[in-house]
Amino acid sequence: MATGSGKSICYQMPPLLLSKTAVVISPLLSLMQDQVMGLKQKGIRSDYMGSTQSNTSVTRDAENGKFQVLYMTPEKAMSLPTRFWDNIRSKGVCLLAVDEAHCISEWGHDFRVEYKKLHLLRNMLPGVPFVALTATATERVRADIIESLKLLDPHIHIGSFDRPNLFYGAKCCERSVDFINQLKQDVTKSCESSESTIVYCATVRDAEKIHSVLTSHGIKTGLYHGQLGKKDREESHKLFITDELKVMVATMAFGMGIDKPDVRCVMHYGCPKSLESYYQESGRCGRDGLPSVCWLYYRRCDFNRGEFHCSEAKSIAQKTSIMESFLAGKNYCLLGTCRRQSLLMYFGENIDPQCGNCDNCTTAIKVQKDLSKETSSLLSVINQMGGRFGLNLPIDVIRGSRGKKVTENLYDQLPEYGSGRRHSNNWWKALGTILLNNGKHLSFISSGLNLMTGLPKIFTVW
Repeated sequence: MATGSGKSICYQMPPLLLSKTAVVISPLLSLMQDQVMGLKQKGIRSDYMGSTQSNTSVTRDAENGKFQVLYMTPEKAMSLPTRFWDNIRSKGVCLLAVDEAHCISEWGHDFRVEYKKLHLLRNMLPGVPFVALTATATERVRADIIESLKLLDPHIHIGSFDRPNLFYGAKCCERSVDFINQLKQDVTKSCESSESTIVYCATVRDAEKIHSVLTSHGIKTGLYHGQLGKKDREESHKLFITDELKVMVATMAFGMGIDKPDVRCVMHYGCPKSLESYYQESGRCGRDGLPSVCWLYYRRCDFNRGEFHCSEAKSIAQKTSIMESFLAGKNYCLLGTCRRQSLLMYFGENIDPQCGNCDNCTTAIKVQKDLSKETSSLLSVINQMGGRFGLNLPIDVIRGSRGKKVTENLYDQLPEYGSGRRHSNNWWKALGTILLNNGKHLSFISSGLNLMTGLPKIFTVW
C-alpha cells in the first residue's frame, strides 16, 4: 500500500474492536515514538519497548494487558523471555503486525538480520494472526516476506503505489557550491510560504553540513540522525511535529512512519541509496492529499557510491540486491521520460506515460536533437582504447587534450581526436552517462567500459 494510504489502521483497529493487545514490530525509534505520540493523543493506550526505553514499568504493564497497541523493535522482541509472551497471551493478543516488512527480505532496501528471526514468535503466540505491512515491496520482496514469516496461504492486498498529489523532479548540480545554493534557495522559498520541509541526506556528514549551511543563513532547522543522542533526536522530532521547526535535515533514520500530514516539500541531497528508500522518504510529503513537491538534487559523482553502499552487505545476494537498487536510483536521476511512470513500473504498476505532474512531463519546451554523430564518435574512441579508461580519457581525446596519457598512448592520432571541442567536458560526461544508463550500449567492466551493440540516433532533450 502506498505511503500515507492507511497501513497503520490495519493493526490499530482490531485491538479497539476486540479489547486485546496488538503487538507491532517496528524498525526505528522515531517511527515508534511518532506512532505512540499520535495514539496517546487520541486516547489509545500504547507504548513501545526498545533498548532506549527508560520506563521500566512498560514491560510489567504490557504483561498485564494494559496496552491496546504495543510497539517493539525486532531486537527487543527476540530477546524477551518465554514468560513475557505467556503472560501477554493470557491477557489477550489479537494480532502481531510486522511493520515496514520489507526489512525482512534480503532483497529489500533496508534488510535487518533480526527481522529474519521473527517467524520464531509463532511458537510463542500460537493461533495469533500475523500481518506484514509495507509500502515498498517488489514482487520478489513480497515472496521473501511470505516465506520468511512462514505465512500459509495468506491474503495478499496490493494497493496502488501512486500518489497523484506529489510532483516529482530531479536537478543535476555539478559544482558543490551550486548544489548547496540551489538547495538553500528552494528551502528558503518553502520557508517563506510557512511550509514544512524535510531534507534527506545520504550520510550523517552530509546532514550535518546542510544543517550548518541552512542555520548559518538564518533558517531555523532541526537535525536528526542515528548518531545524535536520544534526547536530541526526541527534541528535534517533537519540535518538527508541533510546527516549532519548519525544516528538518535528516538521514533515513527519520524516514519510515513519520506521519506529519502537512509536509509540503521533501528534498533529497544526493542520489538515493535505492528507489525503494526514495519512494519511502518522498512519501512523507503531502499525506493530507494536498499538492506537494519532491525534489532530488544529484551530482554525477554520486553515482560512484555503489560500492560504498555494498560495504554493509552480509552476503553476495544482498550485495547484488543493494547494487541493483542503487542503479535503479541512479536511473531515476537521469530519466528523460515520465518519473511517476518509471517509479510505479519499478513496483510493478503501469500508468499512462504522461502523468502531467513531474518535471519531465511539464517542461514547456522539448527539442529533439540528432546526436548519432557525437554518440558514434564517443563509442568509437572507447572501442579503440579497449575500454580501459572509463569516460574521462575518451572525452579528453575527443576534446583535443594534450595530456600525458593522450600523447604517450598516441591517442592524439585517432581520427576522432579534437572532433568534439565545441562541447564542454560536462556535456560529454552527460552524454556518456545517458548511454551508460541506457544499458544496451555501454557497460562497465572493472574500471573501464565495454562497447556493446546498437547506436541511438535520436535523444529528446529538455
